[in-house]
Amino acid sequence: MARKVRFGLKNTKYAIWDSTTSTYGELKNLPWAVALSLSTEGGDGSDFYADDGICFSFAGTNGGYSGDLEMSNLPDVARQDLLNEILDETTGVQFETTDVEPPEFALITEMQTDEGPIAFVFYNCKASRPEISANTKNDNPDVDTESLPLRIASRSFVYGNATKRFVQGHIQKTSSNTAKYTAFFEAVVTPGASESGLSA
Repeated sequence: MARKVRFGLKNTKYAIWDSTTSTYGELKNLPWAVALSLSTEGGDGSDFYADDGICFSFAGTNGGYSGDLEMSNLPDVARQDLLNEILDETTGVQFETTDVEPPEFALITEMQTDEGPIAFVFYNCKASRPEISANTKNDNPDVDTESLPLRIASRSFVYGNATKRFVQGHIQKTSSNTAKYTAFFEAVVTPGASESGLSA
């Protein structure tokens, strides 16, 4: 049956891309995700008119996504991995620097639907610094959250006999693909992976 509604957000993970080996590192948990909000990037396509009609249609372009991952708190280890912050072992202070390019990484997360859970992977993400805010505590304190700005582009993978660019992938859990769904959260599943690479 077709999915009608989607809700919830959990099991968010990330894996750093190693450009030297063209592989992803281990998946690490990114806890306390509150909301993921992504907008599409790229053109919507256009039409060229001549002789009072459409002469040619230009296809739209897929420029990936941009948006925010809202969290109750971004863990320090994730700041080190995704923003290249440096933990000074001598002083115990974690420092933000300006001279290091943040790494590319894959982002995985899980949502719920009326047909069961669905998981997404975004292959080429880059994060920017979240804004800092805090509020004084009162009788009914609100939890301050922080939003990690994300820019999601495409990544090239060999698929079949050609190299194609992929932005994201998703898998809906069913009674017949439980092992593959479980494996989705154990390592980054890439397009064209062998059947053994998709099995638990």
